[in-house]
Amino acid sequence: MNLEVGSYYHPKDHRSNNKFYSISIKRMLRFYYFSLFFFSSILASDYYEGDFAVKEGVYAFYNYDFDQAVNILTKARKDFPDHPGVHLIWAASRWVKAQSNLTIEETYNRLESDLKDIEYIYSDLTKKYPHDPVFKLYRGSAIGLKARVTLGRKQWLRTLSYAYKGFNIIEDVSKKHPDIIDAQLPIGIIEYYAGMSNSMLKWAIKLYGLNASRDLGLQKMNLAAESGSWSWIEAKSILSNVYLWVEDEPILALTHSKDLVKHFPKNYYFKLLHLESCIRTNNLSVSKVIIKEMEDDLSNLLSNQVVWYGPYLLYEKALYFFKKDEFKNALSLVNQAVNSYAAELDIVLGNAYLLQGKCFDKLGKRKQAKESYNMCIDLNNLSDAILKSKTYLKNPYQGSK
Repeated sequence: MNLEVGSYYHPKDHRSNNKFYSISIKRMLRFYYFSLFFFSSILASDYYEGDFAVKEGVYAFYNYDFDQAVNILTKARKDFPDHPGVHLIWAASRWVKAQSNLTIEETYNRLESDLKDIEYIYSDLTKKYPHDPVFKLYRGSAIGLKARVTLGRKQWLRTLSYAYKGFNIIEDVSKKHPDIIDAQLPIGIIEYYAGMSNSMLKWAIKLYGLNASRDLGLQKMNLAAESGSWSWIEAKSILSNVYLWVEDEPILALTHSKDLVKHFPKNYYFKLLHLESCIRTNNLSVSKVIIKEMEDDLSNLLSNQVVWYGPYLLYEKALYFFKKDEFKNALSLVNQAVNSYAAELDIVLGNAYLLQGKCFDKLGKRKQAKESYNMCIDLNNLSDAILKSKTYLKNPYQGSK
């Protein structure tokens, strides 16, 4: 979805820490619970009664028709109360809709209330259908999503507790039912980010019988993207993000982001992923067309979305001009992006600081370049921009692209 991956606190809060947790654990949880549970474990395809209605609601959601999505899913809950996914998807849809017009704390209150409501429902459904693992998966996902509320409130112990409780259920189902391809996505995410983290987190992951491996994690995420019944949407979104900003493989990101835009043409975040993929693979003529379309589309977004996505688009435009060696134009735009940045996702902010530093270097302003690289490094997220900033901090950026 749009609500992206990487490190999820607002940049003003990025120095926040707690003695109970390593930064690696917090990064993993931010990535896992904020991006994953938007429908990534929706499993069946025209198998359960009501699948057609749930699918309609999900597709409306991903095309940014939030009111329609919530209306459809609210009705589906009443018509098909025994559908395994409708209750969790309804709660997630109401949460994301709330983000467009409520304060952050109000969105947490809504999600917390809705999750409390559906927790009892999933408890009953797993007892009613004890031999169907899909109900257990949704119960685990609902518990895990509670970690997003406590994470936002920086209640670290409760966050870890909910995260592990939810993940335990998902991981158990995945082991017993490897044929459920969609369940490979959360496992793959955990393995991938654990493979990038410190030894303590790797040790904790091994206790669950999982591999702390970037390669194996990517394999499972790609399996979900190519063969998942429903998880392919979120898998492709996550992989696009990972290939752009962690693995530095924009060609692979282009494949996934192009597919997402084809299916969900109104999803602004998917367009951003596609745009960056095109710019980074030097498809500049295509990028120019996309930028014009996105400038026009920006006025159709909700007010909060404009606040989030406006700086993202400024960064993409800056990257486009940088690719054309128009460094002054690029610097002006990236300065605007950094100064107006207000989204939770700081992985884009890190790349903006990196680009700002490269612009300064190309314009012979080494002191300012170092300041930008240090700002990027201070975010301390898992992006490739951190490594590049450390390199250019020692040696000025020289490349023309």
